Amino acid sequence: MARSLQASTVGDKLMAAQYLILKNICTSNANAIAGFTYGFPAVTHFLGYVHALSRKLQQSHGIRLDDVGIMCHQHQVHAYRENQYEPYSFALTRNPLTKEGKTAPINEEGRMHLTVSLVIKASGINIVSEQIRDEQCAAIKALAERHKLAGGRITSIDSCELAKSDCHKAILRRLLPGFVLRERSDLLAEKNEQSGSSLGNWLDFSALKFSATDEPLSDLDESGKVKWEKVAKPKGYLVPIQIGYKQIAPTYSAGEVANVRDNQTPVSFVEPVHSIGEWVGAPSKLESLQEIMWQYNYHAPFYVCRTQEIAEGDTMADEELDFDF
Repeated sequence: MARSLQASTVGDKLMAAQYLILKNICTSNANAIAGFTYGFPAVTHFLGYVHALSRKLQQSHGIRLDDVGIMCHQHQVHAYRENQYEPYSFALTRNPLTKEGKTAPINEEGRMHLTVSLVIKASGINIVSEQIRDEQCAAIKALAERHKLAGGRITSIDSCELAKSDCHKAILRRLLPGFVLRERSDLLAEKNEQSGSSLGNWLDFSALKFSATDEPLSDLDESGKVKWEKVAKPKGYLVPIQIGYKQIAPTYSAGEVANVRDNQTPVSFVEPVHSIGEWVGAPSKLESLQEIMWQYNYHAPFYVCRTQEIAEGDTMADEELDFDF
């Protein structure tokens, strides 16, 4: 009876929800372009990175990694402009010429350096022994350093450790200073319900807009011109982001489409799906860790990344993420 109870306790510890922290992942030359936006990789890059780790860890250690929380500490986009009135241009590399002396047919993308920390929901990490736990965390760190993140090379990871609790304040305060990304598709849904197209409402969150005041002629200034006022935005550090893809063509069988990366996997053509995100710098503004934990959400023809709170609450239909051109 004692052995049975002890085995049950060990099993409960292994199956309980755990949160793994990869602190200060320094990445060089990561992809800075995400759909229509630039300045930070798409959310799919981070979930894809963790998914690749999870597949290898399940085979070697029986550890599964799922949802991901993203905190950015530092970023440097490789862009420049000649003066403050000119638009930014990406600083691209000059690739070697071909044998014929012509420019190589390479579509160079915008790059950036960034430092992020990831809070990952895990299961299967053995916490019965501190030695075994530390060995598993060291193995995860070594594997994580060998992978690429958002197309960039990981130069270092400060630490890989298991959180002692699931309290979001206790976890995030140890990672400060930094800004954590959460989804705010609800704000876009509210604007879509009021008026306008999805694309126009989405651009409102990234543009500075001014409107003429409805004042009588007597209130015009001396030059006879109408007064303009800045249009207020919703509170918060809101940014447009890419969160996934929408299927725009039927799925083709493996090997049916030429010049694809993997001839053993079915292929489908997609377009990026965009939404609104918010950078939160103070953990006290969050009510729970679930507000920032991104997870895959598949509902044909959409394949997007959502936070658990949005996904479970279903406050916004996937169709509202699609833009009308």
